[in-house]
Amino acid sequence: MKHVVAETKDYSVIVQLTALAPKYKCGPCKAIDTTLRSVSRGWKKQQNKGGKDGHQIVFASLDVEDGEELFRKMGIDNIPRFMIFPASQGPHKFDNASPREMKLNTKTSQPEGMAQKLGELFDVEFKPDIPADYLKYLTNGAVLIAAAYAVFLVYMNIDLKRLGRNIWAIATILFVLLMSSGFMWSRINKPPYMGQTRSGDVVLFAPTNNQQYGVETQIVAATYAVCALCIVALVRHVPRIPNVDQRNFVTFMFVIALIISFSYLNSVFRMKMPGYPYKMLLP
Repeated sequence: MKHVVAETKDYSVIVQLTALAPKYKCGPCKAIDTTLRSVSRGWKKQQNKGGKDGHQIVFASLDVEDGEELFRKMGIDNIPRFMIFPASQGPHKFDNASPREMKLNTKTSQPEGMAQKLGELFDVEFKPDIPADYLKYLTNGAVLIAAAYAVFLVYMNIDLKRLGRNIWAIATILFVLLMSSGFMWSRINKPPYMGQTRSGDVVLFAPTNNQQYGVETQIVAATYAVCALCIVALVRHVPRIPNVDQRNFVTFMFVIALIISFSYLNSVFRMKMPGYPYKMLLP
């Protein structure tokens, strides 16, 4: 540790303070550790390609099990933390070489975001080394093949001219549901799929209207779809039921489903925006 906090050093040190042991159940710690390893591997590759003339940066990790006493002395009561100890001498010294903390958020928890933040701090480009996700490519390829085969079967066995209007209507509704649920925001900002509390509990909704998790897009889109299905059924299909008792019962069920779904959406909006004025059944 003395090499990290030394007052005279010509290298910078980036340290994560973490708890990776399974007994701590720290999901964010594992996520940040994966991100830091990606950035450090990328930096090492850059140095191997470009020689030794650039910044001297050392990546390190201190686990609570190895530094519990130090954590106590530093007053660290929440993790993960990300500390930077800049160089105080040499060609790449900082004017202010005092230790500083890099705030961890949704963006800096991703390899690209952390690399960008460190690049701004050190005024040098960081290129994270992100392993290829072959399973993702394989899954996407299988989905594309299945979709193409389904389209082929539809083309060969269904009269598209007669069903064309309905197909376009369904496609339009699905597109509107997807876009209104925040899909493009998630694609652009690439947030984590789910959040997690410090105790390890899963969080489905980010508690602010400026942020969302990937799973929110799916939940909101599905709830919108239920509301749309109920309305379409009440307008187009329920009136065609000949039996009065059956028609009344089906109408009642669809109305209840619509009210519950819409109430759930309102409760989500109120959770993300406490000033949202509308609610129905749910708080």
